[in-house]
Amino acid sequence: MKKQEEYCILAGEFAQICQTTRETLRYYQKQGILVPKKDEHNGYHYYSYAQISSYYFIKTFRDLGCSVADIKSYLLAGEKVRFNDFVDQQYQALLRQRAELEHRIGVIANTRKLLDQIRIADIGRPMLAVMPEKMHLLQTAVVSSPATSSEEISQDVTRHQIRCQRPGIQAFPMGASMDVERFLEGEYSYKNVFSFADVSAEGEGIIELPSYKAVVSVGRDSDGDIRKKYQEITTFLKSEKLIPCSDIYSLSIVNVIDPQEERRYLKYLFVCVRDE
Repeated sequence: MKKQEEYCILAGEFAQICQTTRETLRYYQKQGILVPKKDEHNGYHYYSYAQISSYYFIKTFRDLGCSVADIKSYLLAGEKVRFNDFVDQQYQALLRQRAELEHRIGVIANTRKLLDQIRIADIGRPMLAVMPEKMHLLQTAVVSSPATSSEEISQDVTRHQIRCQRPGIQAFPMGASMDVERFLEGEYSYKNVFSFADVSAEGEGIIELPSYKAVVSVGRDSDGDIRKKYQEITTFLKSEKLIPCSDIYSLSIVNVIDPQEERRYLKYLFVCVRDE
């Protein structure tokens, strides 16, 4: 092959110029988005200098998360697909990815805040706490009301998870609430399934808890009958002359605080209060 011909760069040299590998070039060749010419006399593959910009076009949009299929569609479409339209499509795709990433970061950040609250409250007895911010919840009423066990609300959990598939809702961690009046009378039946919601979340079933102050308690299955924890909360409310102003919320989460526990979960119990 003569040097003056357009396709005059051997594959290895082209890979060095583009700071890539021959394996990557072979993959792009197989996908039909960066195809060299084969010299029928010596069997070598040659690239052109014009294809260097093509390689960096491909690399740039691949690094941005663009699929090979999308790149191929654009390259093969000719003038049917304008470059600015293609760029706009990729821009919108990146915005959607950013929104999803921000949601995931928010889930982790909120979980960290919750774990901090649990660590503070993990003292073996109820305590009065001040929440760093007002909490927002998405609630789903249980069909089997009044339910007295987690098994009885399993179908409601499924319904709740479906409702969680909207912006601003954090499906994990998930819990159940009990009516406070029944709770104080010793009737521990579930009323709602709940998850946490962002301030911006909208829709039916989203509420803002009425107070920053709450009585909180942490309980593990290894502590024995959970009703003892419930009774301790009732006793604490009365002894401290605190008036509950919300339902009783029981949040079950994976036990990352003490992984040596036989049961790998714990319950975080809280009820909003106001002074008498």
